Amino acid sequence: MKEEETTLEGTGKKSPAKGDSEGLSLEEQVERIRRKRARSHDYSRARMVLNALFLALAAVGLGMYFFGSADHVPALCVIAAGMVLKVVEFILRIL
Repeated sequence: MKEEETTLEGTGKKSPAKGDSEGLSLEEQVERIRRKRARSHDYSRARMVLNALFLALAAVGLGMYFFGSADHVPALCVIAAGMVLKVVEFILRIL
């Protein structure tokens, strides 16, 4: 029984044997990557919450800074807390 030799679309090159782990089709490779990503941690929900908190703290801090008393220390503390949340969100993004 002769195996059919298929060519890769547009290249004219022969694709490796189907049973070969390195010779997976493009669809199979994409599916493998999707499964691998699904197994890894998904921080998108946590990132969205942290980003929303950062935006809220930044808005409150700017409001306190411009419309509050002459003492800007509390406003700067609120903005600094928002920046800490933004750094945590950034770390989750690169994980």
